[in-house]
Amino acid sequence: MLNSLKRNSYIISLGSNMGNSAEILSGSVRTLNQDERLRVLKKSSLYKTKPWGLTEQAVFLNAVIEVSWTGEPEELMEFLLQVEKSFGRIRIRHWGPRTLDLDMIYNSEIESNTDFLKLPHPFFWERPFVLIPLEEIYPDFVFNGEGIHQRILELDGYKDVEKTDIAW
Repeated sequence: MLNSLKRNSYIISLGSNMGNSAEILSGSVRTLNQDERLRVLKKSSLYKTKPWGLTEQAVFLNAVIEVSWTGEPEELMEFLLQVEKSFGRIRIRHWGPRTLDLDMIYNSEIESNTDFLKLPHPFFWERPFVLIPLEEIYPDFVFNGEGIHQRILELDGYKDVEKTDIAW
């Protein structure tokens, strides 16, 4: 069960709705894996999802991965931001279109509430595009005493998130 993972295991969500999103997500995972401090342990399928927040934009491809990281959480966040930038991420509009979005979502033992790093991610429990891929790799995930499947049902989350057959 995810909640008992080691200190160095993190859940990362990936998203893209600009360019060839499937190739961008695949390429970002390859790039992440090239750093000796990080190993991808699990990855979900790719999902087509409606935009969240700013809804007048193209559909997203989203996924979730579990990684092991040997450094500090802030170093992982810095690395994720570097990878986003290397794939053309430009931050113009909050919740706007993006080539690549990499968010640190969860670690079972680490909490952070700084301007630079918020862990667990403050919105992850509200976002079906994170929860459904997470449920695929960790169906028994529990947060604040609530199971992930029940939470997705409460959000009516399955209606806006569609598993794809896109290989990555």
